[in-house]
Amino acid sequence: MPRRAASPTPSENEVDIAGALFNDDSDFENNSSKHHTKKGGVTNAGLDLDFNDLLGNGDNGLPSFNGEGDDDEDFIASLTRGAQRKSSNIQGKSVKKGGGFQAMGLNAHLLRAITRKGFSVPTPIQRKAIPLILERKDVVGMARTGSGKTAAFVIPMIEKLKSHSPRVGARALIMSPSRELALQTLKVVKELGRGTDLKTVLLVGGDSLEEQFGMMASNPDIIIATPGRFLHLKVEMSLSLASIKYVVFDEADRLFEMGFATELTEILHALPPSRQTLLFSATLPSSLVEFARAGLQEPSLVRLDAETKVSPDLESAFFAVKGGEKEGALLHLLHDVIKIPLGPPEGTKEESDEVQSKKRKREYRPNPKEKPTEYSTIVFTATKHHVEYIANLLKLAGFAVSYVYGSLDQTARLIQVDNFRRGRTHILVVTDVAARGIDMPALANVINYDFPSQPKIFVHRVGRTARAGQRGWAYGLVRQSDLPYLLDLQLFLGRKLIVGHEQKNPSFAADVVVGTLKRDGVDVNIEWVEKTLKESADLKALKGVAAKAEKLYMKTRNSASSQSAKRAREVAQSRGWTQLHPLFGEEAAEAQAARDDLLNRINRFKPQETIFELGPKGKSSRNKAAEVVRNMRSRFKERKAPGDEDDEDVDMEDVDGEAKPAGEETNAFEDFEDEEEAEGQEEEQEDPYADDSDSEMEVTVSSSMHSKKKGGPVSFADPEIFMSYTPRTTSLAEEKAYGVHSGGYSGNSFVEAARDATMDLTNDESAKGFGLPTKAKMRWDKRHSKYVAVANDEDGSKGAKMIRGESGVKIAASFKSGRFDRWRKDNRLGKLPTVGETEKSQLIRNFGAQPGQPRYKHKMEKAPKDADKFRDDYHVRKKRVAEAKEKRIGKYKDGEGSKRELKTATDIRKARAIAEKKREKNARPAKRQKR
Repeated sequence: MPRRAASPTPSENEVDIAGALFNDDSDFENNSSKHHTKKGGVTNAGLDLDFNDLLGNGDNGLPSFNGEGDDDEDFIASLTRGAQRKSSNIQGKSVKKGGGFQAMGLNAHLLRAITRKGFSVPTPIQRKAIPLILERKDVVGMARTGSGKTAAFVIPMIEKLKSHSPRVGARALIMSPSRELALQTLKVVKELGRGTDLKTVLLVGGDSLEEQFGMMASNPDIIIATPGRFLHLKVEMSLSLASIKYVVFDEADRLFEMGFATELTEILHALPPSRQTLLFSATLPSSLVEFARAGLQEPSLVRLDAETKVSPDLESAFFAVKGGEKEGALLHLLHDVIKIPLGPPEGTKEESDEVQSKKRKREYRPNPKEKPTEYSTIVFTATKHHVEYIANLLKLAGFAVSYVYGSLDQTARLIQVDNFRRGRTHILVVTDVAARGIDMPALANVINYDFPSQPKIFVHRVGRTARAGQRGWAYGLVRQSDLPYLLDLQLFLGRKLIVGHEQKNPSFAADVVVGTLKRDGVDVNIEWVEKTLKESADLKALKGVAAKAEKLYMKTRNSASSQSAKRAREVAQSRGWTQLHPLFGEEAAEAQAARDDLLNRINRFKPQETIFELGPKGKSSRNKAAEVVRNMRSRFKERKAPGDEDDEDVDMEDVDGEAKPAGEETNAFEDFEDEEEAEGQEEEQEDPYADDSDSEMEVTVSSSMHSKKKGGPVSFADPEIFMSYTPRTTSLAEEKAYGVHSGGYSGNSFVEAARDATMDLTNDESAKGFGLPTKAKMRWDKRHSKYVAVANDEDGSKGAKMIRGESGVKIAASFKSGRFDRWRKDNRLGKLPTVGETEKSQLIRNFGAQPGQPRYKHKMEKAPKDADKFRDDYHVRKKRVAEAKEKRIGKYKDGEGSKRELKTATDIRKARAIAEKKREKNARPAKRQKR
């Protein structure tokens, strides 16, 4: 083998070998990704390699390399051993194993931002999704709340975009269902995009359209928006989305079910077909049929945490309450269970007017050290009217409260959420607008004041706590009408239901534990609520409005499953439904049981004597009334309660001659239900493919075409060639709970719709007009007392003025109002550059400010013109002039009569300097002084 020639410096291949061997993943932050050659050494990824040491100076145990007697294999082997020995002792740090963010091929700026963010190891959803996204594959990702889904699609987005493009046109679009979630996504994008010049804009409702026109004119790279406002800007500005390469639907199931069908149809129609589409949520079905209109192309499904669904660090407790005791139960929960102190949190100060004005202008940057208090609690209610009522009730009770709901002003929403996030309030009362994606650091508790109608809503609500390895509690107030939804939730989570004290020492993190609150605490708070309602007319009015809203909510919420409704009757009649919750301990449960037993005995107490038989007069034979009562008692048998054990007398027989107890009565409705149940069982026996909500689909492999089970019907399906259209690896109940369109059991899922689908060849559109009745095209509107088109009800316009979008769907005519043309005219702008053209520096200079940054404006203040006596607004202008004189604005800055005031030496010098500049500018000779 030929000798290796000695070389004073290593070759390029040797540098690459050294870089591969000595790459220290743990210290990538402060170094670039390029190799730099020094005198006698190479620097690579944070590790200084000194080739004089490696090539043998006698201190590292390696053989001296002088080009004689060493072949390539020995050289590389010795180099490897020395590098491993040296890299393990550098600053006491150990080399990390592969599989982290460093192994994903991310650039140095992004890795530095990830480390600054505090991410050291990727979460499971990030480990699975990021490589697929970097390969330009469409991804549908599902993982439980708090698992890092936002970073899972933001990190590859920044890696692919890299830097700002001088070509006009946004390249990434992130759609969010709520403003708060969009704001949080913007925060993550800003933090991970630090070190790059990527431009990001936020487009949400409630903000100024004119400011958003300027943002879009500044050629952003990333757009984070809610569907309604983004469609408004698209139509108003006639935007082209041909440059979009990266589309993310955050909380996709909520986007596709909350009434954004028209907006999403129009937006998806405008997106290019070559885009990359990503869908992320904590609750997604395994079947992607319901996301067909999202335009997915051969998507990869990443479905994690399908079994756990909620954080393992979350502990939950459900309390059985009566409908009229919910306010008292909530106060008892806050006072005695969570033990939230009254008044504002310790250490908080009143905000100055300057801070409040900055918040309104969104120029305020909160202190990152400020965080929610240890008692921080979110209370979820059904409607915005409940939010106002509960928030005012808790304020009167002495708690520090913030509140948020959908129709609240955007600036007010930001201020309220910011106060809670910074620890200025203990409680945040919200609707489901804050149930998804809002990341509250160190949130302690979540209370479901109104129990959610869908299991996946519960998952998103309680996902606000127990995040990032921290523990949290979720409490729920359950009325008897809410019990079927609780059983649906228990079936969805796959946990054991424990009612009362059925089991000693239950696990609040692994079981669904139900019980009652302490009666003493609830009764005291109920009395306080009733007293407060009598004293406060405003609070009473709010409660009346909330009661009306609850009636509408009960009519429109999704219905529970029929199986859970049947189980709910059994659970409500069980003894454990009225027992104290195990959360309070066994001693409190025994005391509560003794108290309840005493009260039951008092309620059931019935004296043997009537009022006529009391006292000595009642026992005398002369009392005729007492004698009548005694005769009646001897004639008629004493009536016993239906629950008594000795009630075994038979008073009646049914038609078949079978005896029935005296206390039992026949019920035609129950008989009808029994008949229906029997018919349902017969149908289930006849249909071998009937779905069971509690069991998974089974496939029996058989060689014959007609396979037959023992005691079962003959199956016509040959498993070798038969293909079912509903292949599921999960239970039907779980699929229904994950459903996108309804989310409940109202029968709108794709499986049920496909089962009921029929092909009607006779009643075709072409045959409708021939001898068949047609559907009425007009209907009578009682409110406006006129006929309106039925088509307006079907497309959601309800008679409002609509226009046709590019996709053919109807959109609001207000989306094309001409405000953009007026804004462009006011700013003296011509036609904006189209997609693909080079951006104009003037637009970037004028409208390039990012959201959240201060917008610098001139501070020049001019005094108003003098009032004209002959104008109608003379007195108004005179008042303005007086105010300007008082505030010393403009020409009145030196006092009311600045021209008549004496000038100082400084003013005289300044006036002379100005006059001299004017003369030089005009180039006129100075006037000669007269002698």
